Amino acid sequence: MKNLGLLDQFHLDHGKMSEIARAVYENPSLLAEFERAPEATAGRINGFTVPAGFHLHLADADNRLYPAEEAGTFGAADRSEWARMEFRVGYKTVSLVACA
Repeated sequence: MKNLGLLDQFHLDHGKMSEIARAVYENPSLLAEFERAPEATAGRINGFTVPAGFHLHLADADNRLYPAEEAGTFGAADRSEWARMEFRVGYKTVSLVACA
């Protein structure tokens, strides 16, 4: 897959993101480790560095996020406006999600 210029603008390494998704797909036991410490686990897998202002999740084929997002992140009655930016790079049924 061709690296997307938008990922480059935000200093997100498409290749490394894909490798992380593939590593978790091929070794599902990494999911528990990722849930406890997403950034550290990503870094351990291939040296991926999370750009300032971003955090990580993994998403499965049913779009469940690991670790789960905090309640209210996607809006709540007492939050009239909110915004979110996501970049997803996947391998088969697993994607690495970088959010800001």
